[in-house]
Amino acid sequence: MRTPPGHAAGSVRPGPHALWRRESHPSRVLAFDSIGHGKDSVVVLIHGWPLNRSIWSGVAARIAAAGSRVLAPDLPGFGDSPSIELGRATVEAYADEVAKFIGPFKARRVAVAGHSFGGYVALALVERLRDQVAGLGLIASRTTADSQIARQGRHDTIEKVRQGGTKVLLPGLAEKLVGPRGGATWRHQAELLIERARPEGVIAALAAMATRPDRTAVFDSFAGPRLVIHGTEDGLIPISEAARVKRTTDVRVILEGAAHMPMWDASEATAEAIIAWTKALRS
Repeated sequence: MRTPPGHAAGSVRPGPHALWRRESHPSRVLAFDSIGHGKDSVVVLIHGWPLNRSIWSGVAARIAAAGSRVLAPDLPGFGDSPSIELGRATVEAYADEVAKFIGPFKARRVAVAGHSFGGYVALALVERLRDQVAGLGLIASRTTADSQIARQGRHDTIEKVRQGGTKVLLPGLAEKLVGPRGGATWRHQAELLIERARPEGVIAALAAMATRPDRTAVFDSFAGPRLVIHGTEDGLIPISEAARVKRTTDVRVILEGAAHMPMWDASEATAEAIIAWTKALRS
């Protein structure tokens, strides 16, 4: 059994009924947690930067109880997954690793939702495997590329982390993740994840985000049900940048008062939105 979220990463442990389990995986590339027994409907939840799979522990059991199998991998360089070489650290490379991870499960229907950086990976994955992904979700994420100012900021952060490790990201990043209404418990939780993130993983993902292209067209043209979840108090990706949807099969939920971690500070609403999206996948 894989170490439950929180043991290695210092995060909140799942509740007693979560029943996260580690399973053997043919590729053995990415560490992951699994919950639920659905064979036809598999939901892959991709964490953001600089976090790990443990962020989903508060919503996964509820999603699984609604009939889906939930898989939460650690992206390369985060949590328990091996690092990706800086020279090949692109969003597309992360998407390729997730594609390798998904393949052996041979699920009939796969939906992929990504949080923040994970959303960029999900978009790249859909662009590569459009016919194999039934649903696309963006949680506190965006479809656009970095501005020149944002790109320079990522490169500046890379140099800071190289010199001082991930602790240089504190306290500002933790406060932005949980927002002005986030309590001390969530701020402490965010600080633990940031402090324990591996510098090489943090740097590689920053480099990948800085070079990603605009994938608004990928999102707009995706034929399956789409999911958008965003908090009004998100201090990292403003609500104005949340993707918009039009179809009746899409689910778009704006969470009043939620910050960049809606699976933490609005866990019930986040889980219900994901469940509604999975129901659209099965309809």
